Amino acid sequence: MSSQEIKLSLIKSAIHTISEVGIDHATTKLLAQNAGVNEVYIYRIFGGKDGLFKEAFVYIDKDFAESVHNFLPLVYNSHLPMRQQFKRIFDEVWKYALLDKENCLFFIRYYYSRCYMPDMSSERKAVYADIMKKFEIVFVPGTDTWWLFNHILDVIFSSAIKILRKEIPETQESANQVFDLLYPAIEQYLK
Repeated sequence: MSSQEIKLSLIKSAIHTISEVGIDHATTKLLAQNAGVNEVYIYRIFGGKDGLFKEAFVYIDKDFAESVHNFLPLVYNSHLPMRQQFKRIFDEVWKYALLDKENCLFFIRYYYSRCYMPDMSSERKAVYADIMKKFEIVFVPGTDTWWLFNHILDVIFSSAIKILRKEIPETQESANQVFDLLYPAIEQYLK
């Protein structure tokens, strides 16, 4: 295995392991075992398990940002009312959140853990910079669109987890209810 293959295998192992057992039970031994490599690579490549967890989060976050970047032009339609435009965006993000249970669980578990450091916010802002430029133009000047964007993601991903855990049904009605809760938070900042 090349060092890139080992790195990717460990990242995928971190996503899988944390989604299954949580951060506190994701030992280096278990992470390495799930990746099919020696534990020493966690330290050589990532400096330890916190570095591995961060890289796994960045991996998923970049994938999500790329997905949003790709579908945003497809769902935007200036001829539709703003609510319908946001509903189309919501539907795509909702599908993404439900697409992969492991990614969704890992994302939430890491983001709300002791491992997530506030300094990562500036790195995330860079990943989402192009999206934020498109997002900002529909809101009144002075709106903290980064905060609003993250609030939307928080609600979507935490609701998706409830569906993935079978706490609420995976129906269009559930999706509509989540959107109906979210849209007033968005609407009050629109131009």
